[in-house]
Amino acid sequence: MKVLVILIIGSIGVQANASIVAILEIIPDSEDVEMSISEFRQLTDELRTQARKTLPREYSILTRDNILQLLPPDEESSECLAEGCAVVIGRAIGAEYITQGQVRIFGGNLTLGVELYESMSGNLISSFTARAENAIGLLNAIEKESAEMFGKLSQLSESELAKIKEFPESSIPQTQALPSVALGLTARAGFAKSGAENGKSGMAYSIGLIAVKNFGFLDFVPELRFSSEEFEIKEKKVSVLKIDVPLTARIVFIERIGLSAGAVAAVPLSVKIEGEVPKDAKKFGVAATGGLTYIFTDNIFINAFYEKYFTENFKSVKNSNTDKVLCGIGYLF
Repeated sequence: MKVLVILIIGSIGVQANASIVAILEIIPDSEDVEMSISEFRQLTDELRTQARKTLPREYSILTRDNILQLLPPDEESSECLAEGCAVVIGRAIGAEYITQGQVRIFGGNLTLGVELYESMSGNLISSFTARAENAIGLLNAIEKESAEMFGKLSQLSESELAKIKEFPESSIPQTQALPSVALGLTARAGFAKSGAENGKSGMAYSIGLIAVKNFGFLDFVPELRFSSEEFEIKEKKVSVLKIDVPLTARIVFIERIGLSAGAVAAVPLSVKIEGEVPKDAKKFGVAATGGLTYIFTDNIFINAFYEKYFTENFKSVKNSNTDKVLCGIGYLF
């Protein structure tokens, strides 16, 4: 059973420069608390009465209807109201101070805990706990204990109140952190094969720099690599030295396994066929790439990639574009 009604201290008027104090309805902590709705309302009425007796007149009073009108009519606020989220409700209605009380079962007795908060900071100003066998006992405890709790608020000096109203570090909105970037080294080795007729595969190597920029649910992984490839076209040995710039996106799942896909831009530095420089070598290449990465630690990983070039190595040789399969290791600083 949850009591959803908000009960406010005292009268209807709100003074312009006054501090507003609101009291949430006292609620049960669980269904194990066997008390009626009328008993909970009576406890809250007594808490309201003691607050009015104790607090000076400069503390302004809201009515229950005022609270319900001020509370944003959304689902989140309604759920919070049902759970008695004192600080959240206090901020929503503009109350400077707010109390929350809950009744629990402990050791076979009823236990009432009441807390008084400064709404904006969420800081606790004062509280009390009472134990009794029944609702009458809790009612008597409120009469004895609540005056001291509310009196603590009225007795605080301006400097003490200012300190209480300071926002704790966790409640101060933080500037959204920039995506983290890690730099490192990467090296790969594998096989390269031309798609030309009678083409044969050969060894491929690369080494260079890698960066991992995290965007929460995925990583952007650019690289700058110096690559060497050897393969055969028409029984002639081809050697290629080039700069590769892979740009891939990676999603990490199953904790440490990453799935990557992206594109590679390549700029040949040296192309030779049987030791001679051909005149029709392409000066730029583009490939699609994809693969898997296994992340051992935050710094060390291994990977396996496939690269499929759409551009041909030589203008005069049909289907001379290259396929590569590479396995590698990387280290992030």
